[in-house]
Amino acid sequence: MHSREFDTPLATHLAQFTRNGRCHNFHAVPWPSVLEATSSELAQLYRALLGADLSRIDASWSGSAVDSFFTPHGPLADAQRKTAHAFGADATFFGTSGTTTSNQIALESLRFPGADVLMDCTAHQSLLFAAEAMRVTPTPRAGTVENPCIDIEGTAKLLAQRAAEGRPFDILVLAATGYDGRKLRLDRALPLLAGSSPTTALVIDEAWSALHAFVPSLAGSTALAVASRLPLRAPVLVTHSAHKTMAALRQGSYLHVLGSSSDIERIRLARYRIHTTSPSWPILTSLDLARAHAERFGAAEFARAGALRRKLDAMLGENPETAGMLAPPAHGSYYDVDPLVLCLHVGPRSRAIRDWLLREHHVLVTIAGDHLVVRLHFGVSENDLNALVNALSLLGSGLGPPASGPRAAGPQEFEPVIGSHSREYIIPYPPGVPLAMPGELWTDRHAVALAQERARGAEIYCLAAGGSTRRATSAGSAALGPVLNPSAEVEPI
Repeated sequence: MHSREFDTPLATHLAQFTRNGRCHNFHAVPWPSVLEATSSELAQLYRALLGADLSRIDASWSGSAVDSFFTPHGPLADAQRKTAHAFGADATFFGTSGTTTSNQIALESLRFPGADVLMDCTAHQSLLFAAEAMRVTPTPRAGTVENPCIDIEGTAKLLAQRAAEGRPFDILVLAATGYDGRKLRLDRALPLLAGSSPTTALVIDEAWSALHAFVPSLAGSTALAVASRLPLRAPVLVTHSAHKTMAALRQGSYLHVLGSSSDIERIRLARYRIHTTSPSWPILTSLDLARAHAERFGAAEFARAGALRRKLDAMLGENPETAGMLAPPAHGSYYDVDPLVLCLHVGPRSRAIRDWLLREHHVLVTIAGDHLVVRLHFGVSENDLNALVNALSLLGSGLGPPASGPRAAGPQEFEPVIGSHSREYIIPYPPGVPLAMPGELWTDRHAVALAQERARGAEIYCLAAGGSTRRATSAGSAALGPVLNPSAEVEPI
């Protein structure tokens, strides 16, 4: 019986899409790559558990059939202990609902009435939403509206001032790695920030750099490694999206803790409140496998991917059709770029070009502003490099996607008045970092950045704090999005 006999649009689409063969993926690690690039013994274990026998373990195991998810005492507890040791944490909790949920659990474990949070101005929306029940102050901002970064020295002064006044911030949230490859130099920033307020708990989102803990040249500058060397008097919670740089299934996440037994217990209870009570055992299994793979092969795989990244840079630079795309991003003394990330400047048609690369060439990249973001993870091969360079060469010679015409202006409700204060989050997606937050003054720079996002075809979400969501379509027209809190009023800007 053929699938076309059933009304299954998603299943049918994916079946047709995968007939094109292996996608040239320059985003997050596709875990099946480990079947081709690692030891036969580990590959057989992956294939046995996540391939042929997936249907046998993808069940709602309860009680002691395997282990208790919330109070593990058997193989899951052992796997989490081994992972904590591998990363240098006092405890590690596995999660199967993505780093979005792990971030929420981290903040929930620290929440109390009246808690004061100093929030990274570049934080992912999951951290902002999780902190809404607290008093939130954004960190001083540097950079531009469309490409912000933390003013590290200004943030350290604010932390020290509040500590000197006897009212230190309870929590400091840092987004240490970004969608565009930019990463915070924690070895420089964290001693300054933590030293300014030693009793402030730290929540650090390192979603895009989990594998760095297993790379000798990078391991000493990870959040856990740097924090373990500091004389802190508060817990440090670090989240990793395991599937982005390690060989785990989608939604696999680690939540690590440096702290006391009471700190660890608060996280266990917070996870009980927030995480699904039906965790995915295949994802939990993949988190154990991904740790074992990283310990044994992570450094070598990183080195191989680094060599491919340098080769790609050279291939693009030697080609007159693509050389102009190489534009090293500027970063200050507290920021760096992930060594496996290459940003290619292609202008305001970045979204159309991304879609064309996937549709016509089966090449998957992501975008950040006017750049294509190319990640050379360990699942990338030389064949993938050739596919990308060949496609980009066509783009440089004018054979890419047609230029799109001007987009219609959106309705007035999605055109904030310059000089007014936003009463909503205004969030282009991806990557889910707000362009403006409630209370922020809307300036001409915000207006330009919003216009640029619309021109790229971004989805623009307007979300009242603790309220409901509106979405402006790529043409800027209004559409009612999912209601997060039906009783809340959506206030205009």
